[in-house]
Amino acid sequence: MKVAGSMIRMLVVCVLLMLSGCSRIPWRPDLGGALRQAARTNRLVVVAYWSDFDAQCQEMDRDVFSLQEVRDSLAETIPVRLASWANRKFADSYGITKVPSFVVMGPNGQVLRILQGYVSEGRFRGMIEAAKLNQ
Repeated sequence: MKVAGSMIRMLVVCVLLMLSGCSRIPWRPDLGGALRQAARTNRLVVVAYWSDFDAQCQEMDRDVFSLQEVRDSLAETIPVRLASWANRKFADSYGITKVPSFVVMGPNGQVLRILQGYVSEGRFRGMIEAAKLNQ
């Protein structure tokens, strides 16, 4: 009986992790470090301006960042997730007025693309592809 109970608990934990949007994307918390790494490695930086409590942010975690195609696109970049409550200056600097918002920067820090609000998988991947072409 103990083994069955342990297996059920493990199954519940796995389901909760899947539903919680654990997207396995290695989000960095600091933009400065990401930009330094981007300059060294010639990669794009994708910044998600974010709130863990926002419904659209939670939907993006569940519906977009959980997809392998999106994770593959982000694997070629340096992904950064900035908490909206702690990074108001960032939002003001780029005219961001809502969460979620996404800023794609070139290796030199130049802004290549900005999207605000919920973004579908195709539009998110398209944003990255368009930025690659314009860097």
